Amino acid sequence: MRWKKFLTHPATILLAFAAAIYLPLIGQIGYTNDDWYLMYAAGVKGAGVFRDIFAVDRPLRALVMIPAYLLFGANPIYYHLSAFAFRVLSAFAFYDLTKNLWPRQRTASTLMALLFLLYPGFLSQTNAIDYQSHFAGLAAALASLALTVRACLAERRATKWMLHALSVLLGWFYLGQMEWYIGFEAIRWSSVFLLAARRGGLLLQKGWTAVRWAYPSLLVPIGFLFWRMFLFESERGATDLGAQFDQLTLSPLATGLWWLVHLVQDFLNVLILAYGVPLTRLAFDMRLSHALIGFAFALTMAALAWMVARASDDSAQDEATDWRVEAFWLGAASILAGILPVILVNRHIVFPQYSRYTLVASAGAAMMLVAFAYSLNKKTVRLVFLSLIVGLSALTHFANNVRAAQETQAAREFWWQVSWRAPQFDEGTTLVAHYPIGGTEEDYFVWGPANLIYYPEGTNPDFVQPGIHAAILNDETIVKVIARERQEFDNRRSIRTYKNYRNILIVTQPTLNSCVQIIDGFRSDLSRYENAEVRAIAAYSETEHIRTDESFHIPPAIYFGEEPAHGWCYYYQKAALARQRGEWGEIISIGEQAQSQGVEAGDLIEWMPFLEAYAHEGQVTRLEALSPIIRSDAYVASQVCQRLRGLEGLSESVVQVIETVFCGE
Repeated sequence: MRWKKFLTHPATILLAFAAAIYLPLIGQIGYTNDDWYLMYAAGVKGAGVFRDIFAVDRPLRALVMIPAYLLFGANPIYYHLSAFAFRVLSAFAFYDLTKNLWPRQRTASTLMALLFLLYPGFLSQTNAIDYQSHFAGLAAALASLALTVRACLAERRATKWMLHALSVLLGWFYLGQMEWYIGFEAIRWSSVFLLAARRGGLLLQKGWTAVRWAYPSLLVPIGFLFWRMFLFESERGATDLGAQFDQLTLSPLATGLWWLVHLVQDFLNVLILAYGVPLTRLAFDMRLSHALIGFAFALTMAALAWMVARASDDSAQDEATDWRVEAFWLGAASILAGILPVILVNRHIVFPQYSRYTLVASAGAAMMLVAFAYSLNKKTVRLVFLSLIVGLSALTHFANNVRAAQETQAAREFWWQVSWRAPQFDEGTTLVAHYPIGGTEEDYFVWGPANLIYYPEGTNPDFVQPGIHAAILNDETIVKVIARERQEFDNRRSIRTYKNYRNILIVTQPTLNSCVQIIDGFRSDLSRYENAEVRAIAAYSETEHIRTDESFHIPPAIYFGEEPAHGWCYYYQKAALARQRGEWGEIISIGEQAQSQGVEAGDLIEWMPFLEAYAHEGQVTRLEALSPIIRSDAYVASQVCQRLRGLEGLSESVVQVIETVFCGE
């Protein structure tokens, strides 16, 4: 009986589902997005750098990141475990909140907490380092709300004041992490009003009762807003309230209408589309093997959810009120409260880029969905509905985790290949990179990993200044490169960079089947799969920024994993380096090593260093042997013809082969 009680306890259920959903692949998920610059800056200046980084917009985030870095260092696995713990604590606190609102609906409260825990609209659980503050703030917010409800229900005055005091402290803490979490305050007061409304009376009487019960909680928004609006000055436009509301002043009607449109759209995003849009963008793009595993996993989670929901006693009513109606409308109010602060600062929920803005509102979605499920007359239909919701959530998170693991692996292999190719880069080099999967939305997605390898200690004793800079591969960069614009200085979050559009070096991996290719503008060898933006500025890429005579830098395993096996791309990178050095005999030796290992190019343009070496060394037989492969791709064959024709000092037999085999009709 004890084991049965333990296994059916809400905490056990929530922890088991969370572990199954979030833990299996965390060992394969490393750095992503903002993690790169955060960990680089901390590695250069220590944990104290987070004070400077977050001073511009959310200074209290340092309260989370400084101890986290002191505890975990640069190892991503510990941040993932911490994020997991905060997420589970959030679900526990949400369960406590709903259980105290509807004490006779333990199973329904468990299901609400479960849907909140597994909510598929939030896709940044894999971004554990940068989102530590989000997760810590989420746990603190829900704990604060739960404590307020407990304080309202407590009978002893001392207990009430203790719970209120702790609630206020947690409230200030969570708002200090993310100011747009302020929607939780509306959820707090909606919950208290719900309790007060059960006492009966007129609307004003109910409101006054709610205030009498929870007035200490007013210190949370009042204290935070006073500090935010009158004492703190944000240096970042996205978190500057005055700057954001300027748009309303300039165009009140248009701005107000757009806010209304986005409010309706985001309400649907949170409640309905979160269970479909991320799924279609992630799950149906997986390999067949991953898809089969994912569907089997989702069916298992759905079956377990069926068992949990089946434990219900089918109680539809509390003694005095219909809890389903209360939960439905409290959920709707919670969704509105969660998305309204985001919309008012001209942000918008977009999957997957801005899925983080669903976090507050996801609590309301969980309440509404469970209330709807319990409004269905047939228990079997209810069980199918709830199981389907859990199954869709499980499949979405599985696909999201697989995607994050693949991006981690691709990024690690990308930079290992760069390290094989380039012993060192000149200080001040500006990289323009194209990743095979995962974008480069910010320049530090590129200079972060580059400097962790080549300039891990920075280049300035007084502040964080990387030795390698980067420009985002987009239309703006293309225009500036072609226009030969001058150096740009950027002091972002106390990190100083100097991108220079006159000395760029393009590093690109067209596809996962391609190797990393460093473009030489004097002889731009371009894959047929190459990105159009890379093609536009390939002629401006300068390989002279690579110091070919220095010792190699080994990527630290904590960031980039262990060195990959030496397959084709290893030999290609070594051949490309030897080509830059003009060591043709060395390339032939490298080609023999690759041949002995039975590896060959997955992207035909990667034969170019070997073809040039064979031409220089008079290896006619090898040129002829490769010709059918090269001629199978007209785009590559055209480049090979031009490149080999331009070589000087070739023997007549080699020239004849070039003209007849590679350049002939």
